[in-house]
Amino acid sequence: MGRCLLFLWLLLFADALLLGNLEEKTSLGVLREAGIPQESFQEAGISSEDALLYVEFWEDLEYFPLAFPCSRKEEFFFENGWHDKRNYGGERLHEGCDIFGSQSISGYYPVVSITDGVVEQVGWLPLGGWRIGIRSSGGGYFYYAHLSSYGRKFTEGEKINAGELLGFLGDSGYGTEGTTGKFPPHLHLGIYVRTEKEEEYALNPYPVLKFLQEKQKIFFY
Repeated sequence: MGRCLLFLWLLLFADALLLGNLEEKTSLGVLREAGIPQESFQEAGISSEDALLYVEFWEDLEYFPLAFPCSRKEEFFFENGWHDKRNYGGERLHEGCDIFGSQSISGYYPVVSITDGVVEQVGWLPLGGWRIGIRSSGGGYFYYAHLSSYGRKFTEGEKINAGELLGFLGDSGYGTEGTTGKFPPHLHLGIYVRTEKEEEYALNPYPVLKFLQEKQKIFFY
């Protein structure tokens, strides 16, 4: 009896492994067909299920979210800080990617829209400071936070073009409206999608930024 149970367990385990491998291969095949490089997904440890959620908006991606002046090429730095611990407002996990410039100056770097889309949210948040959220046609919601200022007055529901100036990298947030200086200037980028179970399901922006790293706009300023 014991041997039979062990044999049955081994069969079930083998089936689960086979199913997992098939699902992984299927996911990789879908990513390849969509023209999505898989290396950064694997580097970031993104599951095959989550990787498929990027496919719908991948074709919307056009520009890296930070631009540089025409006078010189600037460098931007980001790491895979997904789910790093944060403690402002209570212990939580970091749902995004932070991007820093070689010049640690608030208000210096233009922040541009990664995609065409529609403004869904704009204004102050205690955590994100001055922020703007844009939904692309493929369903990705792109959240740009800690701005020093906006490029112009935005209203919810208006259309945005990829590469359009949204504002400037800053250090706003972690307090009441107008709070600045709680951390070094940087852009926090978050990406969310709607799923059957969640209205705002967070995705790791790291592979998106790796893909867009060479697609930076030049501004004359």
